Amino acid sequence: MPVPIAEAVSPRRLIRDEVFVRLLDAIVDGDLTPGEQLYDAEIEKWVGVSRTPVREALNQLAAMGLVEIMPQKRTRVTPIDPERLRALIDTVGSLLVGIVRDTTPLLTEDDKDALRAFTERFGDGDGMAELVKERVLTDGFVNVFLRRLDNRTLAKLFTRHLPEVRRALIAAPSSKAFTKGAPHLKSAVDAAIAGNGAKAAKGVADFWNKGLVTVVDEFGTKAALTGKEGR
Repeated sequence: MPVPIAEAVSPRRLIRDEVFVRLLDAIVDGDLTPGEQLYDAEIEKWVGVSRTPVREALNQLAAMGLVEIMPQKRTRVTPIDPERLRALIDTVGSLLVGIVRDTTPLLTEDDKDALRAFTERFGDGDGMAELVKERVLTDGFVNVFLRRLDNRTLAKLFTRHLPEVRRALIAAPSSKAFTKGAPHLKSAVDAAIAGNGAKAAKGVADFWNKGLVTVVDEFGTKAALTGKEGR
């Protein structure tokens, strides 16, 4: 397990939280790849902590679906499964559609300025991995609506499930999911700025269902080809 190069944990943050964040970022960004085995001793050395916070972090990541723990056998980064990914994208997308519809009338001028800045940065969706790594989609779009809605239950659901979607988008074979969805996302932003919740929600639905779903097909094709090669 080639662990990323990083400094020891910061004393200003709880150790277990620091380890969790380090591992989460490494998995989502692709430094720790799908299917890669994880060894406690190497993680302990990487972050400079004892075994207990490492195990706590791994258990937390397992609950999020990002780590697979098989007692007495192995611990590994969960492989990307196309069926699970489709279900996740469908679930997160459906939630976001409702959030955008209900929150659009509540947006402030600062929120609208943030959305305008997002569309400028997003552009035509090319370079998807970097856009997702830099949290352009999360911070510039999704979180604008989540913060304004201020619903802790929904915020927790996104905190739990969005990282797995982000990981897949970063690891995707191409940027097709974003380039296909870019026009729909721009339509959603324009509608939200104009105060049209129904149209904004439709734009998000189209972005998810006609754009992001493409990444599922790509991983499905990749899995099929890998299966054939392994026969």
